[in-house]
Amino acid sequence: MDPMTPLEQEPSHKRRGAKITVVSYDSTAVEKSAATDMKFALEWIGRRRVTWIVVQGKLDMDELMVLRKWGGLHPLVIDEIAEEGPSRPKLMDLQGVIFLTWRLLFLEGLEVNEERAVCLLGKGFLITIVPPGVRMDKTMDALGNEHNEIRSMGTDYLLYDIIDSVIDDYFSISEEMGDLIEDAQDSILNDSGTEALANVQGLRRALIKVRKAIWPLREIINALVKGQSDLVDAYTAPYYRDAYEHTIELMDTVDTHRDMVSEMLDMYQSMVSNQLNKIVKVLTLISVIFAPLTFIVGLYGMNFVHMPELSSPYSYPAVLVIMLVLAILMLLIFRRKGWF
Repeated sequence: MDPMTPLEQEPSHKRRGAKITVVSYDSTAVEKSAATDMKFALEWIGRRRVTWIVVQGKLDMDELMVLRKWGGLHPLVIDEIAEEGPSRPKLMDLQGVIFLTWRLLFLEGLEVNEERAVCLLGKGFLITIVPPGVRMDKTMDALGNEHNEIRSMGTDYLLYDIIDSVIDDYFSISEEMGDLIEDAQDSILNDSGTEALANVQGLRRALIKVRKAIWPLREIINALVKGQSDLVDAYTAPYYRDAYEHTIELMDTVDTHRDMVSEMLDMYQSMVSNQLNKIVKVLTLISVIFAPLTFIVGLYGMNFVHMPELSSPYSYPAVLVIMLVLAILMLLIFRRKGWF
């Protein structure tokens, strides 16, 4: 493994909001530098076989105008790059440049947070714009290894390697969500309260976000393979097909997780319904038992003068005994019938 050679750069001045890194390489060497601005970064394109410009953060309008003037980009592309927040992944095959975006996913608890990544693929260069703090260590490490195939390949393979890393991240999130689903299943079985329901609903929302990120990326990869662009050569196309197969596998896994969450919701509703039925059954039994007792109490509560039982000294205890015997007898009958 040979270290990346740092590039010389212009005298440093106050750096703009976005952090720009340039990696220029071929099969013999890799040079890496922190660029002061987009103009300086673009000057490195063409010095070696591949130049990769990594922008961490948001480019201001001056930098975007530099990029537009340099590449002759359509104003719509500049608007897309300047757009804030996650948007639906898309691909535009322009003259000599492919513009594409996808979603970066971050799992925090039961929530999936989304960020947007932007790429411009051209002859001999790749420009990636990602949120601040997003690192591409896997691809950077691969470039630092002189025996890695990426060193002898073009920009189309570099883009594939980045997309492959994104898919790996999706797989990691899918595995973590699988563990969370198993925990939620145990929670549903042990607790049918609102907290268990909130966890399941949170997982359902998270899976919807993951699916919305994977499906368009799958279509983007398929378009890169079938689009017959000069920027993706025949040697690299099988790698993209392999990535496409991975997205299909991901979709199957996410759909399985969604089915499991749906089953958990059905199970939760069944448990709540069963619990409610038990409560209603107990209340019904109590009502049935007290119905004849209420009749007896009501009957002797009328206080008519000509009621022979009122004059007997044993009437009160006798009625209590009769009521107790009735209650016990009804309980025995209900028990024998298996009602409780």
